[in-house]
Amino acid sequence: MQPTKRKRTSGLTGIELAIALAALKKLAEKARQELIMNAMQPVAEEQDPELELVEEAEATVLTQIKELMAVLQARADGPQGMTGELLEDLKIQFSGTLALKGDAPGRGALTDNLGNDKLWSATTLLAHLRFLEELVPRCNAAARRLWINAFFYRVSAMIPEHLKMAVSIEQVVPAVTLSDKSPHTLSGFIDFTAAVMVPAQLERPVLWPNDSVLFVSEAKDVSIDLKKHIPQAVAEMLGCARRVGKKIVKGVVTDGRSWIFLILTLQGDGTATYVRSAEINDYEPFTTRPSQEGVSLISAILAHWILHSHEAFNESTDFFLAPI
Repeated sequence: MQPTKRKRTSGLTGIELAIALAALKKLAEKARQELIMNAMQPVAEEQDPELELVEEAEATVLTQIKELMAVLQARADGPQGMTGELLEDLKIQFSGTLALKGDAPGRGALTDNLGNDKLWSATTLLAHLRFLEELVPRCNAAARRLWINAFFYRVSAMIPEHLKMAVSIEQVVPAVTLSDKSPHTLSGFIDFTAAVMVPAQLERPVLWPNDSVLFVSEAKDVSIDLKKHIPQAVAEMLGCARRVGKKIVKGVVTDGRSWIFLILTLQGDGTATYVRSAEINDYEPFTTRPSQEGVSLISAILAHWILHSHEAFNESTDFFLAPI
């Protein structure tokens, strides 16, 4: 019997990451040394404008190298092997399931009127998703991201006019302790963050504890049950929450077709609990054809959660029943 080959997901392997990081570190050190040597050169009375441009370009390149190193280091250090058992060891406990309310699909359909005069209306999103199903094979994470992007384009059109939404992709989460009393640290990156605030605040370089932001974790391997990706998503959310100083964070793990919504609550004693929804799909039964009901429901939940992500769960206004 021929040995089966393990299906490789998109991105770099562990060995490739190590090689790439080592090469970048050497390049960064070389660029840094050149900048130091240039700074030690005698300064002419009249600096050559072209030389100034070269020095500025070298400094910019060094900054870009460091940024790329941070992303790769985050990938290497991230909680890629996180499991439910490891979460429990880290005092992060699963505490219940969010069930959809019976009227949730109807409420989702009512939101189709939001932004119907904008480019990304409910009709546009449905047509776009059906177009993707016919055009793009979902063979890797990069392809599946096209589905995720489309949902957030639609959600941006559903946000109230006085607010603006900003989506950040692959945001690095520097190493942070799990709690003030814990020696354990987490680092990595979050695939997407979707923040909503008044336009003037979007220029801020960092998030604040009361900012309304949804954390989105992308399933890297669709051959694995989506629920298996929950521990990693929770760990990434915890790292972000600790870094920003949030006590409650909301997020979602998705492969673009199926979505699981998550709420993580940090306790004062350094522990944390999380609840999750059942898997919600956007396609018609027994097919992969996106349905208007499923697409509208997911869009509506995303929009609601982005707007209220900094608040405790409120059953009276949410699309889900209280966790059980």
